[in-house]
Amino acid sequence: MKKILIRFSLFISLFFLAMLSYVYFQQEKILFQKTSLPQDYVFSYKQPFKELFIETEKGAKINALHFKTSNPKGVVLYFHGRGGNLAHRCGHISDAFTCRGYDFFIMDYRGFGKSRGKLSERALCFDARKCYEFLKKFYEEDQIIIYGCSLGTGIATYVASLFDPKMLILEAPYFSILDLTPRQVPYLPSFLIPLILKYHLRTDLWILKVRSPIRIFHGTDDELVPFDSSLRLLKLLKNRLNAILIPIEKGKHYHLSKDVQYQMKLDEILSEF
Repeated sequence: MKKILIRFSLFISLFFLAMLSYVYFQQEKILFQKTSLPQDYVFSYKQPFKELFIETEKGAKINALHFKTSNPKGVVLYFHGRGGNLAHRCGHISDAFTCRGYDFFIMDYRGFGKSRGKLSERALCFDARKCYEFLKKFYEEDQIIIYGCSLGTGIATYVASLFDPKMLILEAPYFSILDLTPRQVPYLPSFLIPLILKYHLRTDLWILKVRSPIRIFHGTDDELVPFDSSLRLLKLLKNRLNAILIPIEKGKHYHLSKDVQYQMKLDEILSEF
């Protein structure tokens, strides 16, 4: 009996170590769903746009698309979610803002689309800041709206915490990756999570430094990022008058922007300022 218990304990220990190793070494594949594009890929969209390559640092080149309107009210700097690339994401998203009179700027993270360079949390934040600084050459800050979707919400919040944009809009934000991981991988002991995760993306800390108005969209039936993540972020802001949560009833995580409630509220937000 003793030998059986020892073998069982050994099996459990080895299994647990294997799970830890898997999460540590595969976490980037779990967090990101990168798809690359050949450098000669030609984007095709109905709206007029300019393709850009921004060299943010040695060995890193960020691909971005800048959609233009006539007499723009401003520009939306958009940080997308964890999957796809500019070839998959720009159609209806850019149109949602250009049809409302805003220019639209979207970048691909390193390893996505045509963007190149070693990916890390530092790199994500660094490249995002560089894109904001690029737009500052052409727009006043009170003309720049920062928009983050899903994974991009933490990155958007980080950039907004450094500058004074017109507004920060978040779609399905997470409290932090540290907070989200136990919900996705419940077998991991909480004390190990900060030690093994390379990406923390502390939306909860960065949002406290944001001075601009904040608008948060979140589906009440979100199956990936729990709705209470937004409730907790709002609570951190201690009922700041310029921070508002807009629940999308029965809304799911994906395609939230296609919801009629979302479209109506986006009209209100963009005409509010």
